[in-house]
Amino acid sequence: MKTYVFCTGVLLMLSFSLAGMTWAAALTLRGASNRFGPLTAVAIGFTSLIVLIAALAWSVPAREAA
Repeated sequence: MKTYVFCTGVLLMLSFSLAGMTWAAALTLRGASNRFGPLTAVAIGFTSLIVLIAALAWSVPAREAA
């Protein structure tokens, strides 16, 4: 597989994950605050995306030296 195809797929996966997490947070916060709701939803989306990336990076085994 070409590197740019893989990288494009990973970027699409992360952007769709961010969109989904932001949407879920916005639905949850809809009744809480009209003023800071969208900003809080984006912050929650970015925070959960960083946690997801950290968990994925931690779960990958270390590469052995040749």
